[in-house]
Amino acid sequence: MLTTVEGIYENGMIRLLEPLPDVARARVVVTVLPDQVNTLDRDSALVKSDDISLEKDQPEEDFNPKSELGKQLWEIRQRAIAKGMKLLSQDEILEEVRRRRGELDD
Repeated sequence: MLTTVEGIYENGMIRLLEPLPDVARARVVVTVLPDQVNTLDRDSALVKSDDISLEKDQPEEDFNPKSELGKQLWEIRQRAIAKGMKLLSQDEILEEVRRRRGELDD
């Protein structure tokens, strides 16, 4: 049986982004994908999910999430904004994730 999981190759190591259930040892084939983060044109990029998209400069009142998850995330975002929380850019989010994983020196 073939199983596909995403991972990140960095400094000679591969880190899987999800666990492999019931796999203690296995042969693997690695396919290297282009780094999506570095190849995005951030000035014209869309924030995307499977069934929602919000253009960078689209007015928020025109945005209507379609999936249940999208609706929940939109509500969380609106509550955060109402409480004065600073929204992070994509780069700031990725930096925070790397810091929490111990990939960056403080």
